[in-house]
Amino acid sequence: MKTTLTIIQIILSIGLAALIFLQSNGESESRTNLMASSVPEKRGWEKIMFNFTIFIIVIFLISSVIQTLI
Repeated sequence: MKTTLTIIQIILSIGLAALIFLQSNGESESRTNLMASSVPEKRGWEKIMFNFTIFIIVIFLISSVIQTLI
């Protein structure tokens, strides 16, 4: 059981790293401007990837807690 959880965590960590690297850093000029009143909104594919990244993080944390309890 512990080996299975370890393999799942390895797969999740590789997927999480890939998702983080795939997220674009676009429009860095507007993000560095601290006086800007509007926050850039995520749309389309960027929003899907952001939500999927959060989902993978939650699954990774749950599997980590389960592994420590076993």
